[in-house]
Amino acid sequence: MINQILNGKFSSFIRQENGLTKRSLFYWLTIIFNSVDKRRIEEVGPDQACAEWLLKNGAYVKWKNSSEYLTDYNVLIKQTGINYIQSVEAENSGITYVGFPYFDGCKHIEEVKLIRSRYICNRAMSLLSFLKESLTHLEVIECPSVTDEGLYKLKKLQKLKILKLEGMPYLKDPADVRKQLMESLPNTKIELK
Repeated sequence: MINQILNGKFSSFIRQENGLTKRSLFYWLTIIFNSVDKRRIEEVGPDQACAEWLLKNGAYVKWKNSSEYLTDYNVLIKQTGINYIQSVEAENSGITYVGFPYFDGCKHIEEVKLIRSRYICNRAMSLLSFLKESLTHLEVIECPSVTDEGLYKLKKLQKLKILKLEGMPYLKDPADVRKQLMESLPNTKIELK
């Protein structure tokens, strides 16, 4: 994959998503660390593979029936038994939509907090639909690459009870976003600041 990056195979992919033609090496490494390893998912199951992806990229997970977030990758890989992710906290993390297919197959994730995660964008909002059967609490705070277009994609999350949206400077029409989300998600408490 590194050879593909060096040969420019991903340049149009990035240009289309962000409208920029140059990216730092750190960004490219972030893409690599977010790449989905289907073999790993088959080997350890979707929740364990998803947790590994999240922790490798600076996010935290809370297992179902646990009261504390797991923050140490080294502890994660030593755990035995079957665990299910209940909550994800990605504050200042390096997760990006490239890794969101890891959520596919995770049936118990009720809460996701995306806070100051610089690589979270509109495509990530669309891919949250992997969690539409379980997600009841979503926070997207200070993720500047999320715009109106991305927030409209949240209409698919019909099980949401709480939706907290804050600090998105590039929203063109917050009133319309609020109106459309309220119409599509009538049972959801929506906070848009």
